[in-house]
Amino acid sequence: MFFLKKGLLKLLPFLYAVTVIVIVWQLVIIFNKPHPSILPTPWATANNFWQLVENGLLWMHTMASLSRVVSAWLLSACIAIPLGLVMGRSVLLEKLIDPFIELFRPISPLAWIPLAILWFGIGEGGKIFVVFIGTFFPILLSTIAGVKSIDPVLIHAGRVLGCQSRFSLFYRVILPASMPGIMVGLRISFGTGWAAIIAAELVAARSGLGYLIANGMEILRADHVLVGMIMIGLLGVCFDVFFRLIDRRVTWKI
Repeated sequence: MFFLKKGLLKLLPFLYAVTVIVIVWQLVIIFNKPHPSILPTPWATANNFWQLVENGLLWMHTMASLSRVVSAWLLSACIAIPLGLVMGRSVLLEKLIDPFIELFRPISPLAWIPLAILWFGIGEGGKIFVVFIGTFFPILLSTIAGVKSIDPVLIHAGRVLGCQSRFSLFYRVILPASMPGIMVGLRISFGTGWAAIIAAELVAARSGLGYLIANGMEILRADHVLVGMIMIGLLGVCFDVFFRLIDRRVTWKI
């Protein structure tokens, strides 16, 4: 009962935000009377949401986008976390690699879409590549920052208490102490990955939430566009909560 009450209290801000959005949305329709193909009512959009859930299309598009984001995000994590840990501990390696990072990091993942299509075609490879670009740098930079923020006293204490080899010091002290920074990078990168995949699917895709939005725009179904946007928002909140729970758990273990 206590946990149920605590969960409901955490949901209150979101319920408040949804209520305000729906009221403002309905007021815009009452005063401007737009055509339903431009802006449908909240009730019509909710009906369309339910229809897409019932016929399985929303689930299919969501899973298509989710599989692409998770694949690219895991690939980024597998490369960026070890690289960030090494760069955080090696001044020489950081000086060698940092110029490349600073050159490529400001380039938006969207700018890579034409090259991704040319290099990988319109299949899954191009979309995963675009999301990889969008998720790689947040994880890498957060990992480097996490390693550099470790208190030197903690490292010295690790050596005094028996971590004689570099591997032992890394495994027992550096990696656990840098986990909060790594988790922040993983959480932020998952959000940027969603922004990148939607843009990639808007250009070249036959499935996914980006495709659902683009197709809705082409056939003048604003309700499809809004359903896609609502689904992205819901997934964003769910995954943010998920990562915050993991982050809290990892912090407890340090």
